[in-house]
Formats: sequence, structure tokens, C-alpha cells
Amino acid sequence: VAGDVTHKLSLLEETLAILQAKFADVFFTPGNHDLWLDSSSSAPSTSSSSSFGKLDDVLSLCARMGVQTTAKKMEIEGTHVWIVPIFSWYHASWDREADWPDALPPRKVMADFRACKWPDHLSPHDDSLAREFDKLNDPELGNLETVLDLERDSAFEKNPLVISFSHFVPRNELIPEKSKLFYKNLPKAVGSDYLERRIEELKSDVHVFGHTHFSWDCYIGGTRYVQWPLAYPKEQERRRKYGISQTFSSSGQPPKSGASAGDAAAAKTPHPFAEWKPLVVYDSAGVTPCKRTYWCNHYQLSTQKQRAKPAVPLARGRNALKPGGIK
Repeated sequence: VAGDVTHKLSLLEETLAILQAKFADVFFTPGNHDLWLDSSSSAPSTSSSSSFGKLDDVLSLCARMGVQTTAKKMEIEGTHVWIVPIFSWYHASWDREADWPDALPPRKVMADFRACKWPDHLSPHDDSLAREFDKLNDPELGNLETVLDLERDSAFEKNPLVISFSHFVPRNELIPEKSKLFYKNLPKAVGSDYLERRIEELKSDVHVFGHTHFSWDCYIGGTRYVQWPLAYPKEQERRRKYGISQTFSSSGQPPKSGASAGDAAAAKTPHPFAEWKPLVVYDSAGVTPCKRTYWCNHYQLSTQKQRAKPAVPLARGRNALKPGGIK
């Protein structure tokens, strides 16, 4: 679970219990909503005067329930798979694109700046908060990197598979450019360079993330990046309505205007957003194929693992454009 379940501990416990009834192991890392503070957000606790105190309450709840918030090695069909939650928080300097004139700053739009409280030496207006969250991953992830290197070099073990996950966005390629966004300053409150570095050091095979509610499923630099958001009920309703009046071919495209009756009859595949179910990224056959998503298709991001070439920082070039760059 990549965060943003609820700011209420009672609802978080209820949700995690439902998942535990369905799955043998449940992993969780908190998002921004989970760390909001209000009078109903948690049981009475002296630690909950700040959002770091709330984080302690959330992690204590998970520990009591047996929900994993740290890395764990599992064996699936003879393959060793590491599941790795990563703590993170966003910082404004992650935004590489030129500012749009008259766009409101995140502190006037994002509820986090009102609902979260931080120690005086940390600020959501610079990278100090993102850096502090990244420190929460040590020493565990540093030790895990050493373990993974030993396992990869071992003649007695198969290469381990690493599936990491976070709430926030690790790479600039994984958010639409500002000309496509309703809120132009969204990139200032979604991503973390510290998170990207962790994924690179772990050499993750798959990384799952959340926060922005945009669907992504593609390979960049040998890692598969997936966001498959449950989203808000209103967003779910829009998905169910979208494309219901049409039929789609197996390629995911609607029949062309003027298509023959035979072509139209052959196009029986429902629109992929008509029904939204959890996405399986690994099964007994290995890492599953990517699903077609709008933004990966729009930016022509690869849905196949590339072996030879290093990652090309598409969005770092794309986000260097001035407002209105790509039409």
C-alpha cells in the first residue's frame, strides 16, 4: 500500500485489517494524507503534536498488526523477491520546469501546509523535510544495498528481484509537463530526488509509487515504474463512465470512424478504465507485462525492459521548456 489511505488511525486499522484478510503479507508506507493532524486523526497520544509523532503512531499501529513497513525477502515459486518500502517526502526543487506566471504557490493550494505540523528546524518550503524523511531509511536500506550486492555476486543464489515502493514520485519523467496540468505548480509538491537516488542504489526491478493519481506503467533505465491509483470515489466514477458507450480493440484504441460492421463487431474489448482492479506486477511467471496507460503512450515511454542503453532523462529536457513548449 503506497500511502494516502486516511488521516484517521481507526480507518487505517480497518483498511489494513481488510487487506490482511485477503493477502498473506501486507506492506505499507505512509503518504502525506496519513500524516495530517486533526482532533479525530489519532488516539490520544503525547507524540502526535507533530506529523513525525503521527508517523510514529502509524508505524506503531502497523507493528502491532503485523503489517510490514520495512524491507522483507520473500520466496515466490523458487525466486527470491525483496519487497522494499521507502520513506520519502517532496521538495520544490524537484521541479525542473520553468515557473508559470500567476500560478499559486503550493502553500496556498495543498492541504499539507495546513494539516501537517513539523519541528521548527524543518521546513516544507525547502528540501530539509525531504532530506529528513530520506534519513528514516537508514541504516536499513544502506545495509540492504550491501546484501543485494552480495546476493547478485553469489554463485549459489539466483539474482534477487527487487520491488520497491513509495508514496511520492521518483522521476521527472513521471509527471505530465505543466502545459498539460490544471495546477501548474503541482511538480513542486510531488517528487523527491532523494527517492530517485535510493531506487538507483537498490537497482529496483519494479518501483510502485502514488500521490498524483496519474496512471503510469513503463520502463526507464531498466526499472519498471508503476502508478495504478485507486483514487477518489469521484475519479472512480469518471473512469466507469469513460468509454462505456464505445467498444475498443485489443490495442486499446476505439474503432475508426466509418469502420465496417465486421471491424466494429470485432472490437469487443472494454475500455481499460471501465473496470479498475489492482494491478499484478509479479506472479509465478515473473514480472508481468506493462499495461497501456495514457501518459506513457503520450510520451512514448517504453513498455519493454531495455538492456543495453542507460536511462535517457526525457523529462529533464522536457521540463526545461518554457511555458507552452510542447503542444
